[in-house]
Amino acid sequence: MSKKDDKEALKEARISRLKELTAQSTNYRYLIQDQLSEAITEGDKDKLNETLALLDMDKLFDYLDEEGNGDSLSRFKNHLMTVNTYARISAKNGGVLPLYLHLIFERFSMIIKDSESMDYLIDHVYFDLFKEYCDAVVHFSTTSYSSVMKEIVSYITENLTSELTLTNIASIYGMHPVHLARKFKQETGTTFIGYVNQQRVYLAKYYFHLGEYQLSEVANLAGFNSHSYFTKVFKKFTGKTPTKYLKELPENEKV
Repeated sequence: MSKKDDKEALKEARISRLKELTAQSTNYRYLIQDQLSEAITEGDKDKLNETLALLDMDKLFDYLDEEGNGDSLSRFKNHLMTVNTYARISAKNGGVLPLYLHLIFERFSMIIKDSESMDYLIDHVYFDLFKEYCDAVVHFSTTSYSSVMKEIVSYITENLTSELTLTNIASIYGMHPVHLARKFKQETGTTFIGYVNQQRVYLAKYYFHLGEYQLSEVANLAGFNSHSYFTKVFKKFTGKTPTKYLKELPENEKV
């Protein structure tokens, strides 16, 4: 074969490989992943649900089987850890503060690591993971906040378990409480106390999954001074009482 033929063969091989890589980069799996990431970053629940409805779990497991590393449960767990990572990055790009990203990421990491049931991971983790990160962007994104509101919500995050009232926050930032209440609702879409309580529920859920504390200890660690109030707030944001939430955790995740 001449040098000219060698060059042509090399050129064709490069073109063929590039086409192969291009086809791989635009395959079903990556397109779905990109759409899910975009929906989370945008905090678009409708778009997220539409994309989740397109997920073909059979195709996913076929792909994981092709990987061939470990058993099916181990492969799915590894996939979920990857999903947890890119969903976290998507929510970060959506303006969610680091603490909440950390709480969500660590909680799902613990669930994935400790679960011994493929069915549980499919029914209670895979889809919920995407939805929770998207919800975090909907409720906690600071992207559109004014500079002072970004400072205020950052302060709340850093002092979440301390006494937080509209009056003392207004005093710190030289604002009238009524003006702060109005501005807070306008920019965050929720009330001051609603915002604080929702953050504390995120923290409580993390401690529940950590599995090292009793229910009363979790309430205190999350910044609630009253057990009954903790129960009321937790149910408002999760649809379940803390006791019911604990009962529904897998056996190896219960406190």
